[in-house]
Amino acid sequence: MIRVIVVDDEKPSREVICNYLSDYCEDIHVIARASSVKTAYKAIKKHNPDLVFLDIELGDGKGFDLFPMFETINFKVVFITAYSEYAIQAFRVNAIDYLLKPVKINELVAAVEKVRNSGKMDFESQKIAALIHSISGTASLQPVIIIPHIKGYHVLKIDELIMCRADGYCTHFYLTGKRKVVSSKNLKQYVEILTDNNFIRVHHSYLINLNYILSYTRQGEIELTEGNKAFLGDAYRKEFLSLLSIK
Repeated sequence: MIRVIVVDDEKPSREVICNYLSDYCEDIHVIARASSVKTAYKAIKKHNPDLVFLDIELGDGKGFDLFPMFETINFKVVFITAYSEYAIQAFRVNAIDYLLKPVKINELVAAVEKVRNSGKMDFESQKIAALIHSISGTASLQPVIIIPHIKGYHVLKIDELIMCRADGYCTHFYLTGKRKVVSSKNLKQYVEILTDNNFIRVHHSYLINLNYILSYTRQGEIELTEGNKAFLGDAYRKEFLSLLSIK
C-alpha cells in the first residue's frame, strides 16, 4: 500500500488526481489533501506519507518552499506543473518525476509505477536540491548535480564533470581544472542522473563523459582530458564502441 497526499491549490485538479488514483492505480490510499504550503506541511508531518503529488504553484508560495521545512525528505515526490519546456528540462536532467497539467491518466499511472518500483528514498533530497538549483538559475540552464559532504552539499555543473570512479561505497568525481570531489554515495546512485546527460558507464567502477574522451586502446584503456583514465569492461564494450562508431 502506497500512502499518498495530493497537494494542489485548485480543488478540481485535486479531485481529478484523487479520482484517477482511485480508479486506475491499485494499492494507492489517499490519506490527505492540501491546498497550500502551510496545509501541506501540516499534512506531511501528521501522516508521514510514502508519496506526495505536489503542485509547484500554490496560493501561498511554491511547492519547493516545503523542502527547507524538513530535515530530510523521507517521501517520494511527483511534481505537478504547467511550467514551460525550459523548466521541464530541469526535471529531466535531475531525474525527478513530474506530471504536466492537465494530468493524463496514462502518465499518472506510469509515475505511480515508477514510484512503486523504485528503491530507497535516501537520494531524494539530493535530486530535489539539484532541481531547485536548476530552476532558480538563469535562463541559460546549466544542469547540476548535488553531492553531499559532511558540512552540506557540493553543487557541480554536469558539463564540467569528466568522469566518476567507484571506490567501495564512495564515488570520486573528477572535474575540469583538475578538481576532485568525493561522495559518500556509491556510483550506482548517480548512474540514472548522468546517463541522461551524455555519460556512459564503461566499467563497473567507471562512468565517463563522452565529451572528454581523447583516445581508446584495444587493451581497454580510455584516455580522458586532464590526465584522467578509465578502463573498459567486457560487459560494456559493445555499447561503448557503438557510440563511438567503432567496429
